[in-house]
Amino acid sequence: MLLRKELRESLPCILLAAIALLIIGGIALRLEMRSGRSGWYYSNLSPGATANTYSFRQLSSLSIAGSWLFVISIALGLGLGVLHFWIPYFTRTWPFLLHRSVGKMTILAAKLTAAAIGCILPLGVVWLALYWYACRSNAFGIPVPVRVFIDGLILIALGLVVYLGTALAGLSRAKWYTTKIFGLTFAALVLFITTVQFQCGLLWACVIIVIGIMILLSQVVDTFLKREY
Repeated sequence: MLLRKELRESLPCILLAAIALLIIGGIALRLEMRSGRSGWYYSNLSPGATANTYSFRQLSSLSIAGSWLFVISIALGLGLGVLHFWIPYFTRTWPFLLHRSVGKMTILAAKLTAAAIGCILPLGVVWLALYWYACRSNAFGIPVPVRVFIDGLILIALGLVVYLGTALAGLSRAKWYTTKIFGLTFAALVLFITTVQFQCGLLWACVIIVIGIMILLSQVVDTFLKREY
């Protein structure tokens, strides 16, 4: 029941993010098909003609869509964090939400589960659809590596990091000039280190994300359970 409520309230943000990624990613791929690197260009070459080798060293056809995936993932995590933990504070509805027959941990688990589903599932499905479209043999002459798809999943996971950082900042009772901003600062640090580690390998990027999520999640749980509302 609680999970259904959180998903229903989060649905506008989730749908907006998924639709935005689908539209922007689709437009980016269509524009790529019309460029000199698309499969249509190479299919029009006459037999024995030489293709421009420089074009094979260009960015993936999903590079623009991937950049927008990063932005939309961050925006979705930020939006859900504000919706779940800041809006109840501004509207003074925390006592109403907590005045239930279930414990605090159940309420928090419903919010976190809804956020995990909302951040990962819709964007993951859209990203999979964009990747499948880019991999069609008759669409692009340069195949899209699986690494590009995995990179996209990591970018989606970064949205969850931002969500937890936003939640921790919203739950903190400290002042902005003290430790209240710790959650957002730590999330930004994880984002920065992860993007740098992309150049070194996926393993370290995944390790950093997991460690960041564990640290932020433990702080969110501890703060939520101990806070006086």
